[in-house]
Order: sequence, then structure tokens, then C-alpha cells
Amino acid sequence: MPRRYAARYGLSAAAAVLIAATASAQSFLPPAPFGGDQAVKWLVEQEFVMAPEEIAAGTEGDVELTFTVQADGTSKDMRISGTLGEANDKEALRVAKLIRWHPASVGGSALDTERKLKIPVSAKRYKKAHAYTAPTYPFTSFPADASGEFFQDRATDSIAAPLIAKGTRGLPIYLAENMRYPEDARRRDIQGKVAVEFVVETSGNVSNVRAVEALGAGCDDEAMRLVRSMKWRPAFKNGQRVRSIVKLDIQFRLNANQRP
Repeated sequence: MPRRYAARYGLSAAAAVLIAATASAQSFLPPAPFGGDQAVKWLVEQEFVMAPEEIAAGTEGDVELTFTVQADGTSKDMRISGTLGEANDKEALRVAKLIRWHPASVGGSALDTERKLKIPVSAKRYKKAHAYTAPTYPFTSFPADASGEFFQDRATDSIAAPLIAKGTRGLPIYLAENMRYPEDARRRDIQGKVAVEFVVETSGNVSNVRAVEALGAGCDDEAMRLVRSMKWRPAFKNGQRVRSIVKLDIQFRLNANQRP
């Protein structure tokens, strides 16, 4: 049985023995990205940059990566196990390292686990997504930190801020004006708070979005949609744009006319 677990999940021999010993009473949970597979899809769509020659060649396919998600949720030993050319492989590695992970666990105990991930590459979809001319933001004139490390607010010189009217102070108005109250939540008179955590990348895009305090009935998905709808000015440290972790509470409230 340990061999079966090792072959299926890419575990070390010791981890496979641990799983086999407890499988009858406890379930194994494989490593999962923050925000699920959909969050990875959004991250790749936003951050992957195709080389001009790859676009011209009409490249289509996947780069397959193999790596270990460690018990602390960090990834290591990331390598190419299915290539799509040097340029695409290099970019796939860069983007994949931006993903945050929940580690695998068995019986509530986290463990190191091997994971495979396919990064889709499509010149056709890329050209469609980048058919418009993106606006230029002043922060892009500053260098971006290439370490991939992310920072809490207290560790930065300036924190990330949404590029909306009045910035952070304008968030309540922006959220209220752009919220699409889920019909299921409205019908069931569900109100309350969804706490969302995400990373603001050096590009100003949002990634790794997840609800850390859920409300259900479609409110969690709507809260994450609202976060992704905003462009942000990234945090700065030592004159460079850096990745930062942001937490945001989004309130769902029905007025008298909206309630069932």
C-alpha cells in the first residue's frame, strides 16, 4: 500500500508509509493552490508574458512542471517535466513560483508532497487578451523586485492601494456601486462579511485570491470578483515594486427594498 500512495501522489517513502498507516481512519488531502484551480488560471492569464517570436509562430501547448509543495506551503525543486521551448519554459517557471499553496495533509498533519502542474500557452488566446493597449501607470517606471518574495504591510515602505477614485478611502463606495448581490443570498436574506486575502503583484494585478472568512450563497465568489476587478498600485520597498499580501473585508448588506 505505501507504494500505491507514493506512485499516485509522488510522495517520499516515509510520507507514503505515514499515509498508508492512517488511511483507514483519516483522509489524505493533496496540495491545493490558494483560491483553487480557477485562481491559478487567472494568475497565468494576467502574468504570463509570451515572447514575440512565440506569438508569431502561433505556439500552442502546455509546459508541465514538477515540484515539491513543502509542509509550510512553499514550493521547491521546481523543474520542467514537459517542455514547450526555452522561452515558454522559463516564463512558466517564473509564473508558477508566484502561486501560494495549501500543503498536503493526512489526519491534519502537513507533509511534503510532489505536485505536477500544467501551464497552458496559447498564442491565439494571448493575442485576443492583449488586443487592446493597456494603460501606462506611473509606478511601472520603478524597478520590480524579481525575488518572488511577498511582504506584509509592516515590512514595506508604502502599502498597495487600489487605483480607483480616492484610493483606499474610496473602497466602500467602489464596492457598493459595483457589487452584484447574489440572487441566492438576497432570496435567503443572507447578510454579513466576507474577508478576502490576496497578493498584489509587482504588475499591480491581483493574484492568489481566497476567502478566509466565508459567507456562502454566492457572496464569496462575488467578493473575489470585486477584488479582481481592481487594478492596484503595488507596495514599495527600497525603491522597488514588491509583492504584498492584502486583506480586505467586504460587507454584504441588503436595504429594505432588496430584502425578500
